[in-house]
Amino acid sequence: MTARTVIAVVALTLAAATAHAGEPRSPDEVPQRARALAERGRALHDAGDYGNALVAFKEAYVMAPSPGLLFNLGQAYRLQGNCDDASLMYRRYLNTGPSPEARRIALAHLASVGRCVQQRGLGIRDDQPVGALQPPAPDGTVFAEPPRDTRATLKKNLGVGLAISGGIALSAAAYFAFDARSASSSVEDAYATGATWRDVEAIDQRGERSARLARIVGISGGVAVVGGVTLYLLGKRAERRVPIALVPTRHGAEVSLAWTF
Repeated sequence: MTARTVIAVVALTLAAATAHAGEPRSPDEVPQRARALAERGRALHDAGDYGNALVAFKEAYVMAPSPGLLFNLGQAYRLQGNCDDASLMYRRYLNTGPSPEARRIALAHLASVGRCVQQRGLGIRDDQPVGALQPPAPDGTVFAEPPRDTRATLKKNLGVGLAISGGIALSAAAYFAFDARSASSSVEDAYATGATWRDVEAIDQRGERSARLARIVGISGGVAVVGGVTLYLLGKRAERRVPIALVPTRHGAEVSLAWTF
């Protein structure tokens, strides 16, 4: 049994409604005007005109009080956004001892309007999770922010790690370059003092090895630094939150995005 079904059944079976004291009414005891008002309220409710539906349900209830009309009032209040009055109507309906299925539906709606009351007390719209929206602006515009992109954070972290690794590689390249220069100087000094190739061969080979390593490690470190900085900047840009403005309109809402380049 859906909520709409409950409303329809209530409107069509108002002749069997009960009074405040719970005494049954016969079909003849239910005014024709009350039945017409209940039917009108149902039609307005289905059309989304909850304000006028409330008026019709209230007038019908005054003429022929019934638990079903309490439920209908709760539905109209809830869908209108009036959580406090909806909560009151659902509680009054539950106090009449409805069927288990109808009680389950009413309890579910009561729980939803209960959350609505609590969230509105904190300035949060009841149809959004806590923390998802900022307080609405005076003109009705609501500003929201999308969740952070985890891929952007990953890019930033990888960029930082790559740049650090590149910096370490450049430091190692500088060390090898210094060692190669030092070996070259040692060879020149040895030749100046009359040393032979056999005497300086090991030093010269060490210098050549350090020079090769300096070139290889230096190029790799430079590429790593450039790549790391690029990844970090890309991640930083992607991680930047894009403001979204939701502006209520008559037929829905307008969404506008503000991009930063």
